[in-house]
Amino acid sequence: MKLTARSSGVLLSILLALGIGLRLYHLDQRSMWTDELFTLAIAQYHPLIPIAGQPDYRRIQVMEISDADTFLTAKAAEQSPPLNDLLEKASITWFGPTEIAARLPAALLACALLAWMASFAWLQREPYLRRVMHWNVFLLAIYPVLLLYAQEGRAYSAGVSLIGMGGLLWMLRWREGWRKWCPPNWMEILLLSLASFAHYNAMLLVALLLLPDAVMTLWQRSPQGAIRLGTLGVLVFTWILLNAHAIFFTAKGGVAWGTTGGWYQVIETAALDVLATLHPHWLGLATVLLVVMVGMNYLGTPRQKYIARPVALRLCALAALTLIYLVLAGKVAAIAGMANPRYFIFIIPFVAIAMAMLLAEIRSGWIALAAAIAFVALAPASTRLELSSNNDDFRAMTLAAIHGSENDSVFLYPIPILRDVYRVSLHRFLDSDPIQRMVEIGTEQDAKQVCERLKSKPHVVALGHAWGQPLIDAVYAACGQQWSERTSEKFHNTFAEHWRTQ
Repeated sequence: MKLTARSSGVLLSILLALGIGLRLYHLDQRSMWTDELFTLAIAQYHPLIPIAGQPDYRRIQVMEISDADTFLTAKAAEQSPPLNDLLEKASITWFGPTEIAARLPAALLACALLAWMASFAWLQREPYLRRVMHWNVFLLAIYPVLLLYAQEGRAYSAGVSLIGMGGLLWMLRWREGWRKWCPPNWMEILLLSLASFAHYNAMLLVALLLLPDAVMTLWQRSPQGAIRLGTLGVLVFTWILLNAHAIFFTAKGGVAWGTTGGWYQVIETAALDVLATLHPHWLGLATVLLVVMVGMNYLGTPRQKYIARPVALRLCALAALTLIYLVLAGKVAAIAGMANPRYFIFIIPFVAIAMAMLLAEIRSGWIALAAAIAFVALAPASTRLELSSNNDDFRAMTLAAIHGSENDSVFLYPIPILRDVYRVSLHRFLDSDPIQRMVEIGTEQDAKQVCERLKSKPHVVALGHAWGQPLIDAVYAACGQQWSERTSEKFHNTFAEHWRTQ
């Protein structure tokens, strides 16, 4: 299938418009969920420069973060690097603490990945590589997991986009093998450094990518390689030193919530999460295509090969990289006790390139069109990926909570670690910080102490995540007789109640 300059430009323009439109359309359609609001709170309430009398940095755990802590302290106490939160801090400073502002960095970086890949596709003159890059843009534009996380205010889209851009430079460098190796350029180092500061699973993949470069640097005694890899290493190691206490805390299961059971269940969960991320429908279609091409290689004449040997070798190399990364990332998730398809997202650009290489081997335009239609038809996300997407409805909860509230209304909330999640959501719709009006309940045994704080309050608004409903019920059971009216509304994983004396 031959692409002219005109047809290439038209095709890439359509794919870019489609991909960018899917990423930016209705960014604020869904309410922010728990982790998005936690990230927003870190960005909103913790200054880059310490207030008077406060240190620039102190070594604490995530449960010990206070309002006076700097952004550096708060991020170092959490289990993820700071890049996405820093970008979000800039975004909400300019546009306010809304869903669109919180998700804009993720969405724009997702669009940047498409534009980056499209520019290489447009500039490429080698026919085969040109076809690969066009197929790659096509797949990335509609990849279900990329679309899902491009519209979430967390680090996953930023990490996969940056590692996709840097990873393309890495793949082009290594395309001809170790005999023609050259050290990474500064753009590749910059992109992979930024990816490392997005998420630790992205950092793990960066380490895997650059390990062969470290070996070649030592073997060839390359000063350029040593300086560039050393620069990345110093940057990453500096952050790890600041965040080491949180890393060890997480590695011991300090924030565990997902991976439980024996080793068989852990492996099964990780395998299902991997399939959900990589998209099982596309993997199945690509596998069928590969089997057919390999079979036709053996059935055809020696001069006619449906998949060339160099392509097969590169596919094997990408498959090995993918498998090693997935095993290591799965091990990290199991140790931390955190299971979700999103933790495997960072390998997607390499999987997409592998599938694009396979599709680029199709010589017939009609078969290529049929393959494209099949990939589009099978593009909807799998059920497991859809179910893994968090959709806690804090927006509806908060709007119901503030409806009818007065300046003297008190906000009662469960699960103290989520204080700033409720706070940032209330702050947005009240247009003032509600922190002085918030009362927490941590355990059912605390109900009597909470009742003392609520005594003589004519209006109490109870709100929170569904997990905390028993705590709210415990308070009402202890002293609810002082409020003659109790109304309740339930939303997806959240609730809001109004207790009034009359």
